[in-house]
Amino acid sequence: QSPAIETAATGAEDTAVIIYTSGTTGRPKGAELTHSNLMLNAILSSNLFDSTPQDTFLTVLPLFHIFAMTVLMNCGIYKGVTNVLLPRFDAETVLGLMQKHKVTVFAGVPTMYWGLLNYENEAIDMASISDTLKSCISGGASLPVTVLEGFEAKFNVEILEGYGMS
Repeated sequence: QSPAIETAATGAEDTAVIIYTSGTTGRPKGAELTHSNLMLNAILSSNLFDSTPQDTFLTVLPLFHIFAMTVLMNCGIYKGVTNVLLPRFDAETVLGLMQKHKVTVFAGVPTMYWGLLNYENEAIDMASISDTLKSCISGGASLPVTVLEGFEAKFNVEILEGYGMS
């Protein structure tokens, strides 16, 4: 017999998760985010990317970080999208999965965009990726203008840059 799982009623302003800050001003600090924080960020992300249940997100960012948790996981769950998970970034694998799964939304950090922009392989059909990719999001650091412009031109998609705080 399985042990009983204890549950408790929670409200919108109750703590849902504790996300640790980067510690730029000293030691990392636990930032308490409420259920309402997470839900409203998922709704905002969904509206910003015009997400629908027909979308396919590619998640390479770590889900323990607020960027991936909010923009990809929570937004994806909220809209019921398909979410393709990849444990580690590799440009060839990412582009192959974008092509195979007809990925519509990708979020990454600047080094990922640099890697995707500079990857060349005739086996990857960049045109088919461009045809389905509708939203790209960059965060974690400033995206160099040359990478931004080059990626947008190569994949015919706008990169939205974000800045968030835990």
